[in-house]
Amino acid sequence: MKRYNFLAIMFAVSLFSFFIIIGCEKDEEDEPPPPQPKVNITETDGSTVVTEDGLTDTYTLALNTQPTADVTITITTDGQTSISLKETITFTTTDWNVEQAITVAAVDDVVPEGDHISIVTHEMASTDADYDGETIELEVTILDNEHTRILSGSRTGHYCVVDPVTGEDLAEPAPNVHYVGQISMGYMSHKALIVSPVGAGGGTPVIYTCDALTGNNLLQVVSENDYYVMELDGSPVEPKIAFAAKDVINWHQHIHVINEDGSGHVQLTFQDEGIDCPTKVAAKIVGAHYPGWSPDGSKIAFEGGLREINTNYAHNSVIIMDSDGSNKTVIYDVPVEETWYRDICFTRDGEFLIFSVSEGSIRAVKALNISSQIATDLHAQMDVGGLGIENLSTSPLENKIVYMLHSPGGSDLYYVTYQSNGNIFNITNSPIKLTDELGVGHGYQQPDWAEWDGIE
Repeated sequence: MKRYNFLAIMFAVSLFSFFIIIGCEKDEEDEPPPPQPKVNITETDGSTVVTEDGLTDTYTLALNTQPTADVTITITTDGQTSISLKETITFTTTDWNVEQAITVAAVDDVVPEGDHISIVTHEMASTDADYDGETIELEVTILDNEHTRILSGSRTGHYCVVDPVTGEDLAEPAPNVHYVGQISMGYMSHKALIVSPVGAGGGTPVIYTCDALTGNNLLQVVSENDYYVMELDGSPVEPKIAFAAKDVINWHQHIHVINEDGSGHVQLTFQDEGIDCPTKVAAKIVGAHYPGWSPDGSKIAFEGGLREINTNYAHNSVIIMDSDGSNKTVIYDVPVEETWYRDICFTRDGEFLIFSVSEGSIRAVKALNISSQIATDLHAQMDVGGLGIENLSTSPLENKIVYMLHSPGGSDLYYVTYQSNGNIFNITNSPIKLTDELGVGHGYQQPDWAEWDGIE
């Protein structure tokens, strides 16, 4: 009896499994095909690509099936693109399959985003329930026309051109100089501007220029018989260099300008020229350092070494002058003798100066409203692990500050974003590491952020 019961159970299990398999096969056979899109979008060469330089692209729309009533398609964008001529299209029961052309253009903003995607949305409305409420999205590739690059010291004899979006090294040129000292990007990032001693064995530091991406076409801009160059900055509006240098006769250090090809040299600050401090104390300039151009090229800010005339008291100040050397004005002055201002740079709107300052044993980063002369301390918001912040540089197109952390031989580059409103200046994010020192095998230092016109 037990034997027959066992066989009956096995037969039942087998029969049940058979019906399950048959049922699964039937379900698979009965699955409906995926629904066809209501609208057929045909793109040029299989994609839609536009540029912020003005190149547009066209795609076409048509319905895939005949509707029972008019179908109106409303086309909207995410603000990165615009639709010309037609923002709504209506298909009828007779022309439903006639393709309608849509032209899309990129919105030319001033933000360097790299190549990016914009979404164009098509929303349908109709009394035909099959079409009413349907939405179709189209991806449009935008080729950006705003470009910037970051130039960074790298190692002896080398420097790096860094992508400010990805942090990747675009190039690591090795120009034929003794070593890469102070460094800045030239006009539109065509040239690298380098301070390096003359000759393979070293000597008096001078200015060299070379092609930024390759290091080729090396040109000595300043003669070692005239100046011992210390710091420099490239103009954002023309191929011109502002530099601080000691003359080789009496070693007074002052600010000069010169064209990138070595022509048009002009000295802008002079030994013992008079200037008033903010308290209207009469002083004289005994040295000038760390020049930085304004975004429109009309001003140059620098650290001025001052000596008060009546007391002979020496201290440093932040000074702004017109690009021809006129209208020198002290805009930040702390009556502490051992005060040093470094990395002086303008924000992209020209309303603030960003600089690092050592006041005795205290090291800080400040944002100074040029009009009100009110300063905001940024150091706590930019600090990373308590390491010193050095070599500040601002983006010419975005509200960003790039800098390095103090480390012999260089370290990684970090950046922060900021907002300003009147006298208020705020860092809006925690520091973001841009580069990968360990991954590439070298450190970064002295970053300089400049616009690039895309010409290699």
